[in-house]
Amino acid sequence: MKKRFIALLAGALAAATLLSACGGGNDGNNGDTPGGAPAQSSAPAGEQVLRVSMAGAPSDVGPLTSTTTEGAELLGCMFEGLVRQDAEGQIEQGSGLAESWTVSDDGLVYTFTIRDAVWSDGTPITAPQFAYCWEKVLNPATASEYAYMLYVIQNAHAYNTGELTDWSQVGVKATDDKTLEVTLEAPTDYFLEMLVIPQYGALPEGYVEECGADFYLDPQHMVFNGPFICTAWEPDQSMTFVKNEKYWDADAVRLDGIQYEFVIDTNTVVNLYETNELDVMLVQPEFLDNYRSASGFVSITEPVTEYLKFNFANEYFANENIRRAFSLALNRVSYMNDFMRTGSMPAYAYVPDSIHGPNEEGFRQTYGDLYYDIGTNEGAAQEAKDLLNKGLEEVGKTFDEFNQGLSLVIGEGDLNLKTAQVFQEYWKTNLGVDVEVRSMRYSLRQEAYDSNDFTIGKEGWGADYNDAQSFLELFESNSPYNDVSYSNPEFDRLMAEAKAATGDERLSKLQEAEKVLVAGDAAIAPTFFQTRSWVSKDNVGGIVRQGIGLRCDFKWAYLQ
Repeated sequence: MKKRFIALLAGALAAATLLSACGGGNDGNNGDTPGGAPAQSSAPAGEQVLRVSMAGAPSDVGPLTSTTTEGAELLGCMFEGLVRQDAEGQIEQGSGLAESWTVSDDGLVYTFTIRDAVWSDGTPITAPQFAYCWEKVLNPATASEYAYMLYVIQNAHAYNTGELTDWSQVGVKATDDKTLEVTLEAPTDYFLEMLVIPQYGALPEGYVEECGADFYLDPQHMVFNGPFICTAWEPDQSMTFVKNEKYWDADAVRLDGIQYEFVIDTNTVVNLYETNELDVMLVQPEFLDNYRSASGFVSITEPVTEYLKFNFANEYFANENIRRAFSLALNRVSYMNDFMRTGSMPAYAYVPDSIHGPNEEGFRQTYGDLYYDIGTNEGAAQEAKDLLNKGLEEVGKTFDEFNQGLSLVIGEGDLNLKTAQVFQEYWKTNLGVDVEVRSMRYSLRQEAYDSNDFTIGKEGWGADYNDAQSFLELFESNSPYNDVSYSNPEFDRLMAEAKAATGDERLSKLQEAEKVLVAGDAAIAPTFFQTRSWVSKDNVGGIVRQGIGLRCDFKWAYLQ
């Protein structure tokens, strides 16, 4: 989930659901529950305030515009949409603000019945509030980067691009206060899974207009419909939640509140945890051995791919051979085994195996690897040098001209910096090039990408729903996430054909598109498929972590 999975709270927005871009486990009595029913205990005693760290402050937590996994976790505390995943990751009737729904025989029309529920200020939650929110997402003036996620809805794409200006022609109708009717462009098996992202949520009608510029900046004027309410926010420092007593399922919420601390430095986080100032901590690689045997330790394999992306607007990296040389010169096996040591797997393709493939197999299990590097092929080092030289000949530049101004844009934090240093060494040793590291918070990184002020960027993507399309659609020519200027008519054609197909035929088209992107064009260089680990104190229970959708849910969490 998330746009960039490893990213950096510029705001707290009013409404909607949560973002989808979060191994082993414990016995369910302590810490996190990776699937399965939420752990239960006797009645909790004492203050039920869970103290959690987050590696940096998310840049945006607004339901119209949020695209980061960190923002999604906060949105999941404050807001809820039509559906909510249960502790096993399933979406069942009555799991969210939709009490029930029906689907037409042709799979095109979903009719949702909205349950009796209210916002935190006591205002009823109604079907028109969902239609209002979705119009705001698709309205071109909002410039929501996640608007494309609503394109499965009839005429949504035309409305978002300005081709159609009559909202009544879009397949979203509130037929009364309790009924929301949604018509799709084509049958979409994963539509219900998509409903967990914030952009499919609700907003009180007129709320955006009434709040104006303060819409997502001041918790004091916000309203909430999820398990918790935001009561305090210190940008770049902390965020405080208390239980939402008006939440429709408040009886299931056992915490009195959650205290988030936004801390980037790894050693600081560990010190806070060891001095009992935190109850839950994301464990970075260098500390994994310290906590693996703890009862509250859990590892989750997520549908997340870390990758390097190349700027096609740069005269050098517009060259396929140069891009391929930089990918071949990596040693993903050593990077994972000797440096990361998190249980993550080297990536020799883009779509991870945790994404569904045909015949109930994983995507990679069916389609296999698409390339290699010096970690898996002895001749790759020389091949990388030859490809770089060939590319420079094609560009008409010397090595000395090329070896000036090369940069790798990364996020903040110790792990990002150490990873960049590993890549620097690979490229220096195997290609002889010098690459400057530019560590930037999310908003500044995005500015660099949007202005083409970079040569290579390090990012990650987490699937918003369990389908290969959630990864591949990022690089369509008209995608708002395609900030590397990549465009290939064959790739776009295959993606369009996949969207018009169903079943195994559709998956085959997606796999062909993946081959064009990473094997044919070397447009990106995936590095690993992510596994992350957390540790929690012995008195913590009921946290549910999923590989997809709402990756971290504190709805059922408690302190013994």
